[in-house]
Amino acid sequence: MESILEHINAVVGVTGCFVCDSEGEVLASVVPGVFDGEVVSSVGRTAMQTILGLQTTRRRRVNDLDLLYREGRIVVKSLREGCLCILCVRNINVPLLNLTANLAVKKLRERLKAPSPAKMKAPGRAIPPELAVDGTFFAQMEHELTKILGPIATMIMDDEVAALGAAKDSFPRDRLAELVEKISAEIADEDKRASFQQTVLKAIETLP
Repeated sequence: MESILEHINAVVGVTGCFVCDSEGEVLASVVPGVFDGEVVSSVGRTAMQTILGLQTTRRRRVNDLDLLYREGRIVVKSLREGCLCILCVRNINVPLLNLTANLAVKKLRERLKAPSPAKMKAPGRAIPPELAVDGTFFAQMEHELTKILGPIATMIMDDEVAALGAAKDSFPRDRLAELVEKISAEIADEDKRASFQQTVLKAIETLP
């Protein structure tokens, strides 16, 4: 990833850039030594939380953030599985930056989509059908979530399922409660969150 970030750093006015995963953890970084690692991580976590918060309130995907400060600027690009943060001078030529950054985003998204060894299924460890749920259950849960969050419901569900290293067509039943808890955390309204949880838990209880 560093080679991709170096191309962004070559744009006049860019101070440095880094990539974070969906949890805000820094995966790759090309920033000057004056930036403390903990500060970079904090910026990454804040950027991801801001993107997720805006997506929840606006009920649509957020692709870019442009944060202006007194002495600088942070341009954030959503990678869906994380984000790209670009530190630059306040008066940078944004259209010129976007030409390079948007190309980098496509490459970085492909890198983040590649499954890590920890999330790859080991051969011969398939989940028995009687211990898993299939797409039918997820269609029902997605329907309930869409009524609350709108179109981003599908994206949220896909992200949370992937974060658990599983798949919708064979999701382990013993992790359903964990999944529901993670998805529910995206619902800001307490009453709607409770209603969603009750509906989904009833659906779990009726599984054959």
